[in-house]
Amino acid sequence: MTKREDARRRAETETAAAELYAAAAWHHARAGRTSAAWACADTARCAATCAAQAHDELWDAAKGELSDEEWAAFEAAEVAATSARAAERIAADAVARATAAR
Repeated sequence: MTKREDARRRAETETAAAELYAAAAWHHARAGRTSAAWACADTARCAATCAAQAHDELWDAAKGELSDEEWAAFEAAEVAATSARAAERIAADAVARATAAR
């Protein structure tokens, strides 16, 4: 496997993890499980950070000449960061609601 293929696969894998955990954070926050929401949001952030690293490595390895498949992984890694930030906001809002309800 080349460095380029490895970077694409890691970008895809980490992006999928970030999206999965961001969705789980949303689910837990809606159910009022603030600790679980934060745990999922933290995991989403970690995966998004790894996806961003793979994103940068893919760009460097491809020298800016991405195939369609690589471009999809490249863009999805950027979206993962947005999803992770949204998960953090959702978890914070759930904590604020729980605190206000006390």
